Amino acid sequence: MTQIVALVSRHGSLQRELPDPHHLLLTGVRWGAVEEFPTPAYWTQQALAHRLEAAPPAASGRSLAEEVGASLLGGPGIPAAVGLAAFARIRERGAFVQPGVCELTLTAWLSEPLDVDGKALGFRFAAPKAKHLAAVMPALLSAPDFEAGQDLRNWLMELPGVGPKTASAIVRGWSASEDVALLDVHLLRVGQVIGLFSRKLTVERHYLEAEARLLKLCAAMDVRPSELEAVVAAEMSRSPETARFLVDHLKATEGGPKVAASAKARAMREPEQIALVFTA
Repeated sequence: MTQIVALVSRHGSLQRELPDPHHLLLTGVRWGAVEEFPTPAYWTQQALAHRLEAAPPAASGRSLAEEVGASLLGGPGIPAAVGLAAFARIRERGAFVQPGVCELTLTAWLSEPLDVDGKALGFRFAAPKAKHLAAVMPALLSAPDFEAGQDLRNWLMELPGVGPKTASAIVRGWSASEDVALLDVHLLRVGQVIGLFSRKLTVERHYLEAEARLLKLCAAMDVRPSELEAVVAAEMSRSPETARFLVDHLKATEGGPKVAASAKARAMREPEQIALVFTA
């Protein structure tokens, strides 16, 4: 029996017919029911609702060098506003258009106090960030043209200190490409629960392998990767209990089908988790 997703919002309406819940979407991954979290059918409905409400991602309008610079000047331990102020400083002084800006010059520029919301703040990572920028900028200012987002991402990964996750985020921000995926631990766990990913797979060690599987899933669901990423991120942000429940489910089902059935039965007995019926 097929399933019907029918959505109506102030922005329009949308209807799609989905296969029977037991129908295989990919090898080892069945569609599941629309009302069963976190099945592909459930995420398809969420992604279609997101499509009605939100515009597709747009390119940032920055040059490739600027996009990489903005990414490298942020990161762990750097508040977003501070990273953006550092980026604005470097851009204003022409580092992203003129070749030959050396590490010492970049360090000096980043060491000057930054104006962040009217406050003068220091940039703690001036020296390492300047070193990183100086190392990648010559290649960025003479980058070849790429037709596919994955080709650009693979080229960026050859730059010093640019891994697959950072490179993919740069490509998405610069070109709004949908042939790369922005993987995180939440997407990984959802994929493991539905049978898309091996339990041994990690984002850090198996990024490209996981991305290939996720892109196949999105193509089979007929949703954009950015849509799936957005709805998973929104759900996990909105409900930390849901994120923890994914972790607990994966731990509880490491022992195989019998343990999985027991975990599902326990979940059904918890009133606050009635909607979280795992079907993998």
